[in-house]
Amino acid sequence: MAIQRSVLMVELLMSADRVITAAQSATPRAHSNQWSPATIVGHLSQVDTEVWLPRIDQMVIGRQAGVTPTFAWWEPEAQQTLERYALATADDAGAQLLASRTTILHRLRELTDEDWDARAEHEAFGPLDIEGLMLQVLSHDEEHRASILLSQPEV
Repeated sequence: MAIQRSVLMVELLMSADRVITAAQSATPRAHSNQWSPATIVGHLSQVDTEVWLPRIDQMVIGRQAGVTPTFAWWEPEAQQTLERYALATADDAGAQLLASRTTILHRLRELTDEDWDARAEHEAFGPLDIEGLMLQVLSHDEEHRASILLSQPEV
């Protein structure tokens, strides 16, 4: 069942907001080998710009050319992400995530009905259209929001 595009787009923004709110409320654990909440938010911004946006474009270009792109699993390198956001606050990383997510929303608004039908094959997710790719964005957000919430000390 297809999701209304406007609902999906609002959810993309609200999902980012939920992650940012979790990070702003989090208390980082001392001596933890885990990413800080700010690093997690920064990672999501990186994935928006380095993974999701290029893949939207690759899918649309592929549709126009009559080919279906194939995507391997890829994310920014973990150590580089850790170093990049080592001194970031949740607010700073959150501003970056809202900016990158807004860029995705602007790109989605530019898509034609035909573009929304663009397809790709992902080695882990299988066949995807643009809506399916955006559902993966939401799933990725939620996975990382949960990691922030689960890393919190019990009260």
